[in-house]
Amino acid sequence: MVQLCVFSGHEGRWRPEQKLYLTLFGGCDLTRPTVARQILADREWRADPRRSPQRTFFLTLFGGAVIKSPTLAEEFIDLREILDSGALSLADYERAIAGLGRSDSAIYSLTLFGGFVESQLPTENTEVDSLALQRHVGNIPESAGRVLQLGIGLKDAERRATVHRAVLATV
Repeated sequence: MVQLCVFSGHEGRWRPEQKLYLTLFGGCDLTRPTVARQILADREWRADPRRSPQRTFFLTLFGGAVIKSPTLAEEFIDLREILDSGALSLADYERAIAGLGRSDSAIYSLTLFGGFVESQLPTENTEVDSLALQRHVGNIPESAGRVLQLGIGLKDAERRATVHRAVLATV
């Protein structure tokens, strides 16, 4: 599938099943799937040997493309829901996140006269607002919220470890 953005902007979720994102004279802001969703997708790929790993190509000409990380609140809620559903156990999650940093990137890009950002963290205000909202509606307990606050601004392994500690704080 192709996502085409010409002389305009697009903001949405990055869908790994998309094969090509083409941005011409515009902007494309995508939010990558949560780590828990990435682990489930990787598991499905490994279970079916006929499928090839999902590779996505970003072609950006005279524009910009940004792939943002989900907020800590999104990461926490998604992981907790997947653990509660039984689709993933905590032990499986712990094993999978240990190997995430070593996996090959599924993103390829060519950018001419523009910009491409592969891994942009949410702003501090976005993180704080998201945590406050989810705590207010009761999706994140106070103990987990305190742990998640400590992860604002952290990248990669530290970010995943913070979400993991937050889930353990609710057990």
